[in-house]
Amino acid sequence: MAGQLRILIADDEAAITDVFGSVLEQNNFQVVKAFDGEECVLKARNASFDLILLDVHMPKLDGYEVLKQLKQMSQLKYTPIIFLTGYSTAPSDIESGYLLGVTEYWKKPMAVEEFEARVRAIVRTAEAERKLRELQEVFNAMIVHDLRGPLSGIVGYAELVSEDETNRSPENIQMMKTVGTAAKSMLNIVNDFLEITRQEAGEQKLHLAPLYIRDVIERALSNTSDAQRERSLHVTKNIGEIPLIEGDLGRLELAFTQLVENSVRFTPINGTLSISASANNDSVVVLVAHSGEGIPAKDLPMLFDKMRITTPGLRRPGSQTGLALPICKGIIEAHGGTISVHTETGKGTTFTIMLPPTAAQGKV
Repeated sequence: MAGQLRILIADDEAAITDVFGSVLEQNNFQVVKAFDGEECVLKARNASFDLILLDVHMPKLDGYEVLKQLKQMSQLKYTPIIFLTGYSTAPSDIESGYLLGVTEYWKKPMAVEEFEARVRAIVRTAEAERKLRELQEVFNAMIVHDLRGPLSGIVGYAELVSEDETNRSPENIQMMKTVGTAAKSMLNIVNDFLEITRQEAGEQKLHLAPLYIRDVIERALSNTSDAQRERSLHVTKNIGEIPLIEGDLGRLELAFTQLVENSVRFTPINGTLSISASANNDSVVVLVAHSGEGIPAKDLPMLFDKMRITTPGLRRPGSQTGLALPICKGIIEAHGGTISVHTETGKGTTFTIMLPPTAAQGKV
């Protein structure tokens, strides 16, 4: 473990933070202190820590609410968070903490020797897990990269052969089209995993410039036009007077294309798909709505999680990985935006994307 590790202690009892902080500093840790929930969230925002010690009972925001907010911060995604409590904790509260992502519960007061041993063990485990993730990311990137070339070749060759109908039977032509379609599906899967791997590795480099959201939407609709026609969808577009945003056109095109493709797949034949864009005081707001069957309530909490492929009963051909929404979310959040969903069973689903406008002048 190179360098001085950083630990955040949040506890409204000054005596606790002082004692724990002193012990940690003597063990060559850099210590940051917070004395209520709001201060903890503020100091954690846009900062990285190797361990967070969090009191359950704090003023302004309790430990559970702080934990929720910390786990939404990308830089703290894998940071171990320990709950400190001097009270008896109900089993249901303990379960809630673990479901929210807490690593362990520690009872205070605690002997200094025990505290030191626990901290060292947690930090060593976190470091080992970090190295394992790095190896996994490198391995995934190598495998995906090595698969893209051959698959691209198969797709290109299959398309070339199937387009040349000279001296070929209809059966052979159809066979080559089937090969091309299968290879293209596999290539899409590989590209999705490559995108997620890059996001997880923090390699999502953005080339920012002022742009109009209308251009992004137009590209996404054009990229999915064949799928829209196949399902005979009624597509509407309503874009108001919108300020410029600061974004990477290519990355946003990918995000919106993934979102529109996902919406098309879950819209019934002859259904409706609508995209609208407007602006409020501090955001450019894009709504992507479709008349699908809706998303089951049980699937909503994990809808944007790359580890969960939701609604298997509704899955359409072409939705091999279930990574469209996690990819979209990662790109939108990298632009300082948010994506949320509202759904009603039997009535459809609406995705809301909010992006910050740029200071540059101009509307379209």
